[in-house]
Amino acid sequence: MQAGEILITLALAALIGFALDRLKVPGGMMIGAVIGACAVNLSLSGVQLPPAFKTVAQIIAGAFIGCGVRREDLRQMRAILLAAGVVIGCLLLVNLGAAYLICRTGPVSYLTALFASAPGGLSDIPIIAADMGADASQVLALQLVRFVMGIAIFPSLIAHLTPRPSGAEDGEMQQKQPRTGGRKRDMLITLAVAAAFGLLGKASPVPGGTMAFATLGAIAFKLAYPAAWLGRPVRKGAQLLSGAYVGAGIGMAQLVQLRFLALPAVMLLLAYSLGAVLIASLLQRLRIFDRREAYLAATPAGASDMALISADLGVYNVKLVLLQVMRLITVILLFPSIFWALAR
Repeated sequence: MQAGEILITLALAALIGFALDRLKVPGGMMIGAVIGACAVNLSLSGVQLPPAFKTVAQIIAGAFIGCGVRREDLRQMRAILLAAGVVIGCLLLVNLGAAYLICRTGPVSYLTALFASAPGGLSDIPIIAADMGADASQVLALQLVRFVMGIAIFPSLIAHLTPRPSGAEDGEMQQKQPRTGGRKRDMLITLAVAAAFGLLGKASPVPGGTMAFATLGAIAFKLAYPAAWLGRPVRKGAQLLSGAYVGAGIGMAQLVQLRFLALPAVMLLLAYSLGAVLIASLLQRLRIFDRREAYLAATPAGASDMALISADLGVYNVKLVLLQVMRLITVILLFPSIFWALAR
């Protein structure tokens, strides 16, 4: 991709993203970036952004999570394991139910339907699906529906249907900011530490290693250096990069594919909508999360996406974002083997 095309893509993505963000749309920067980059791709045909954009966004998301962790938060780790077990187990059941409905209502094989409805990463799942013999184009098209539902539909519904947490600081993770003189320095050091760990995770064989390692590195750094922090503009920049990367991968082929998968897409939306309501109710009943946090935990978007968007909704709960990281790793690591066994 030429530098000019990259600049045009980022410019339109930033323009639409900034407009939606100013309109107070939850996740507006990311949604606008997807729309803008997709528009450029459809106009210029074949535009793709470098994978480094996704890596940077994941590193920033991990750093953003890590710098919100305090020593007292670590005492809640047991509760995170309980929450992760509930959410991942329930999402697997929703995944299986959605796959059954998809292959019953459209020209989709059972293996392809399982991957198409998996609550994993939009860029990771189609690659794994292709390696295991599923139809990657159908998987990508239906994963796109899940992605849009997760970043565009669910956050807006959650914002309107649940009360905003009292005292929540929009986008700043409820953390104390350092004195003005050292803010930029502390932010750059935090990013550098997260980047070093994130690149180490990217080079490792661990699924979702980039974000997982960046998160762990940022947590360790925050505990050792309490002034570690990231500002709101950095988070918005990560939303822009992540959204633009996804949007640039949406072309005419995916949109045409959706024409033949309209009914399976509706089944996917219904299954995950009902699943989110039931999972959120269970999390509330178990007193793990309050109402807004429970719905965010049950939202089938990517881990980095939810970490960046949850702050737009005035929510920062360490259990919530770490749960999303654990879900990402578990889905990529374990779900494909389960799908293979079931499809056989």
